Amino acid sequence: MNIAEITTYKVGGISNYVTDLAKGIDENILIITGNTTKSGYRKEGGVTFYHIPCALNFWELYFINPPGSYQKVRKLMQENKIELIHFHNPLFTFITGFVMKPKLPLVMTAHYVVDVKSNKLISFIFNRAIKLITLYISKKADKIICHNEDYIKLFASWGVDRKKLVFIPTGVDTDKFSPGKSNIKKKLKCKNLVIFWGRLGYQKNIPLLIKAFKNIKTSDTKLVIVGKGPDMKKLNALAGKDENIIFTGYLPDDKLLEYIRDADAAVLPSRGESWGSVIGEAMACELPVISSDVGKAKEFIGEDRGIILKDETVEELTEKIDYLLNNKEMAKEMGKKARKKIIENYRWGKTIDETAELYRDVIKQFKNKRKNQKNIT
Repeated sequence: MNIAEITTYKVGGISNYVTDLAKGIDENILIITGNTTKSGYRKEGGVTFYHIPCALNFWELYFINPPGSYQKVRKLMQENKIELIHFHNPLFTFITGFVMKPKLPLVMTAHYVVDVKSNKLISFIFNRAIKLITLYISKKADKIICHNEDYIKLFASWGVDRKKLVFIPTGVDTDKFSPGKSNIKKKLKCKNLVIFWGRLGYQKNIPLLIKAFKNIKTSDTKLVIVGKGPDMKKLNALAGKDENIIFTGYLPDDKLLEYIRDADAAVLPSRGESWGSVIGEAMACELPVISSDVGKAKEFIGEDRGIILKDETVEELTEKIDYLLNNKEMAKEMGKKARKKIIENYRWGKTIDETAELYRDVIKQFKNKRKNQKNIT
């Protein structure tokens, strides 16, 4: 199979998911991006990228690409004999042409969040926009992959054809995300380490973490925030000159793992998640997680594999961070149970196998449909 995966480049968990998908599926995969100034083919880590330059973006979510981008991508599809398009972020302008007049089978993965904890106006606008986007794309797409099985019922209630909805949970590569040795705390000259990684945007609610960290009572502790995004300047300003708060920017997985493996707790105070890949990655590394009640967090963490925030206040998060840092044996036991949960229920290989099988089915059905149409005419 020749597959085109359309996604963002090095922004949040989605780009990591697509890259790992390309490495895991034993087929010809081309990853097309549209959110950077890069242009043309690039090879990285055994994966082939083709970058369409971005002219303008809004909140690093909606990307306006230069005139002629659609035609360029269309030609790219022909040159690479692409048989199926799988897009993971519908908000590129060059996507519009493929959705309006699909000449190839289309699969979309609903990575986006359908419910964001915020004030009523923002929540209403966000949820309405997501609903309209999903309904529009569902009329053109052959299949929509949902990582959260709750989305199946929700999308169907919106009017999406139930036959188009497929549940494929995101897996975790437990060989890569695994416990191991690291001396990062020695390099940072601290006894305790708290970590966050992900996209630095409104959804992740990182100001809550920074405010809570500034109030912790446990001394000799540093907070490392890994990632990039539109809120970087605002978060730096909030952190001020606090030397115990470190921003690393984007890190490849091998560098990220150095921090994860020597950390004492991971914190994800997000306003909304569809699945919560960071939670799964942390748990796979035997790291206890403090998370807001979003996505599949309750199912992952349960009552003995981490902590779910109830009130999601600065005071509560401060208390929970101090609690884990001062009960390290208990935290270590949480981490062991967490990894066991991920290994038993969220194997990355299962995600790869089910996605590849879906590709084959969609391509076969598309070809049969075209064949039948020709026979009729």
